Amino acid sequence: MEEVKVSIIVPVYKAEESIARCIEAILGQTYHNVELLLIEDGSPDNSGEICDSYANDPRVKVIHNTNHGVSYTRNTGLEHATGDYIAFCDSDDYYTPDHVEKNVSIALKQDSDITISGYYIERCGDFVSSVHVQSGSLSENDIVRHFTIDNEFGGFCWNKLYKREVLQGVQFPDDLSILEDTYFLCSAIEHAKTIYYLAEPLYYYCDNLNSATRSMDMLYSEHDTIKYIDSYRKILADHQLNQRSVDIIHGAMFEMSVSFRSFEYQGRHCGNQRLMRNLEADIKLFRKGYYHCSEFSLKRKVKWTLKMLWPRLHR
Repeated sequence: MEEVKVSIIVPVYKAEESIARCIEAILGQTYHNVELLLIEDGSPDNSGEICDSYANDPRVKVIHNTNHGVSYTRNTGLEHATGDYIAFCDSDDYYTPDHVEKNVSIALKQDSDITISGYYIERCGDFVSSVHVQSGSLSENDIVRHFTIDNEFGGFCWNKLYKREVLQGVQFPDDLSILEDTYFLCSAIEHAKTIYYLAEPLYYYCDNLNSATRSMDMLYSEHDTIKYIDSYRKILADHQLNQRSVDIIHGAMFEMSVSFRSFEYQGRHCGNQRLMRNLEADIKLFRKGYYHCSEFSLKRKVKWTLKMLWPRLHR
């Protein structure tokens, strides 16, 4: 099995507190035929120097960029990767010791173009929970449902192993700062014939209070609220997803618009009328498809209809 080479791409920026742990976890894998690409994106701290300290390991490639953002950084990794399979890890996070071995084993056994595994959630150094669903083959619709409706394994790139062939011509979009992972995943599944889910957490996603706060601020800012919905529009415009998947994404956009509008009614944006008009238009646009999409339960539709009709009651 170890004749199969796995390239692991790690974008590095302001990660001096965590990058060594991330690197050690990858180099300490039970599966040894790995190529670690550390793409340092002009970080102002000591992240670059820490990466360079591992450069003598023949499995490690360190590339230094000026600051271009995470999409450009990951694309740089894709350009330099030489493995039969491609994986990603964020510099705040780390792999379980058998992450690569188990993913490669499943990929070869199931002949899967994309292999997805569960993950642990760690917050402020404490284990919070794990996310995993039942093992088995997945369709495009399953993937879209899981990262929109169920929110079980997300559109992240980091809990997935990609066969190199399905990423030919696939890149992260430089013009998106939100949902760029999801865009990348949708591009990959267009080329994938077989997708398999392994119901075992093999990745530690490390959250912290600061990053959680930044995420909440992002979602409640006018500019990024619009960008979030527009990112989904770009995903739909640039990919040939089947109608069921399109309906699922439209439903997610409906719920998102209702949620953002409810926060607006509670004074989060001081009554921004332009934003309100945009959200009202999106709710009207996606409402019909939402009600006709069987992937959303009746109970869920009733809940979000009430939020739509009485936005001040949103919780």
